[in-house]
Amino acid sequence: MGLLTSFLPEPAIRWLNNALRGSSSDRFARVFYASPDWIVITRLSDGLIVEANLGFETMSGYSAKAAIGNHISKFNIWAIPAEREHIVACLTRDGVVRNAHAKARGRNGELRDFDVSATLIAVDGAVNSHAVWICRDITDAQRAAAAMREGESRFSLLFEQSPIPMCYASANDQFSTTQWNAAWFKNFGFDPLHDQGKTGIELNVWDESADRDELVSMLHNRQTHSQVETFMRRSDGSVRTVSVSSRLFLDTQSPLLVSTYVDITEQVESRNKIEILNAELESRVASRTAELQATNQELSQTLQTLQLAKDQLVQSEKLAALGALVAGVSHELNTPIGNGLTVASALEHRVEVFAQKIDGGLRRSDLQSFVEEARFAAEIIARNLGRAGHLVSSFKQVAVDQTSSQRRAFSLNSLVSEIVLTLSAVWKKYTCAVVVEVPADLLLESYPGPLGQVLTNLINNALLHGFDVKDAGSITIHAAPGANDTVHLSVRDTGNGIAAENLHRIFEPFFTTRLGQGGSGLGLHIVHNIVGSVLGGQIKVVSEPSGGAEFSLILPRVAPQHANDAEVGRSALA
Repeated sequence: MGLLTSFLPEPAIRWLNNALRGSSSDRFARVFYASPDWIVITRLSDGLIVEANLGFETMSGYSAKAAIGNHISKFNIWAIPAEREHIVACLTRDGVVRNAHAKARGRNGELRDFDVSATLIAVDGAVNSHAVWICRDITDAQRAAAAMREGESRFSLLFEQSPIPMCYASANDQFSTTQWNAAWFKNFGFDPLHDQGKTGIELNVWDESADRDELVSMLHNRQTHSQVETFMRRSDGSVRTVSVSSRLFLDTQSPLLVSTYVDITEQVESRNKIEILNAELESRVASRTAELQATNQELSQTLQTLQLAKDQLVQSEKLAALGALVAGVSHELNTPIGNGLTVASALEHRVEVFAQKIDGGLRRSDLQSFVEEARFAAEIIARNLGRAGHLVSSFKQVAVDQTSSQRRAFSLNSLVSEIVLTLSAVWKKYTCAVVVEVPADLLLESYPGPLGQVLTNLINNALLHGFDVKDAGSITIHAAPGANDTVHLSVRDTGNGIAAENLHRIFEPFFTTRLGQGGSGLGLHIVHNIVGSVLGGQIKVVSEPSGGAEFSLILPRVAPQHANDAEVGRSALA
């Protein structure tokens, strides 16, 4: 019993004492064979195995029956024979060996680490003739310890070399000491030689103790916390904003608290500046938006005023065109009406003379002379009144068309001729001639009023911008049938032409090269609107400086139908 109690654990010894109470060899045998350790009794002189337990069988892979009576060397159990020789030498010298390390090989060839203890015993009166060997397999324990040491070594290496300030505290000393890494000392300015191991309370790093208490409370409740912003004090007394993250590791031999400290002072200051800038920006945006709204309102009012002015100018332009027609017709009517009035006055005087002759005696020759003069006067009066009537009829047709904008079928030649006739008083002041090249049988179903307005504006534009009063030249109005039931109508002049830089702007409202000299800048804009929106056609211009200009219109024979034909002309002109 003394042999076993020297090597067995304390709980096993207590159990063994209870089991052997009463000095029963049968009980000793049960304990010997039931021990989980490898227990073998050998003869010291030659290593002959005298007894082996179940633990030997389990660990070595050999049965006790096969081992007893054979030398231990037969089984090649000792991986390093010198280790056994050293243990035997110590055992012979001291009578006991405790906790010696050795490597043993099992039957399957696997090497295992053992903790070996041995003592000499007397058998059959022979003192120290035999040895009791107790071997405990410590392979797994050593591997676990090695793994733990390796993990601790890696942790220590990572902890010390981490660029992030860190610390850890162990539950072994109730977290009373704290290990800080090099990055923490560098960041907070403390001396690692004097301050290593001191807690944050001892170093007075917490600016608000309530923050630390809150974090400790979370740890006591086994709650991890990440990126908690707090204020911490450096060794020079300056306070920094720090993001603290902590975790309590419970899977080690003792709970380990690991914390990281990231200085975010600059980030917080930048964030605060950004928030201030955002607030200022929002204020600026709101102020700018209010200014823009006020400006937009002013622009809207200005646009409405300009639109009203434009409408008034367009209306004035229309009335001016109609006024030009009236002036032209008045001038043209003045001649035939004046001639008729003169002949009528002469005829009236001749009638009075003839009446006097009747009272005094009428001769046949006087009667014949009066009849011839009366017939001649009547012819002159009829011819002049007929001319005046034709002018009035043309004027009425053009005026009605331009004011009513009714859709109807008409001859393009007749319309052009009437427009030219009504404008004759205008273009006759110039040396240039107006030539009409329009087939008599070319019929359209469209809006003669807006089309007449287009021709009037184009002719007036050519006269105003293309010629001086004494310039010779011509304005040719040409028309011909086109493809897809269209008509190609052009107004071509041999005047001054249009500058290249102005070609793309001539249809813009209020654009004119004769501002203040009779040009309003609306004539061609009206033409473009009428051709596109009312007549359903297209207009383009070709010109070269000093080479004249040509406005080409492509119009459908049948104009597109509008919802309200009576108003279409006025809406397009406006």
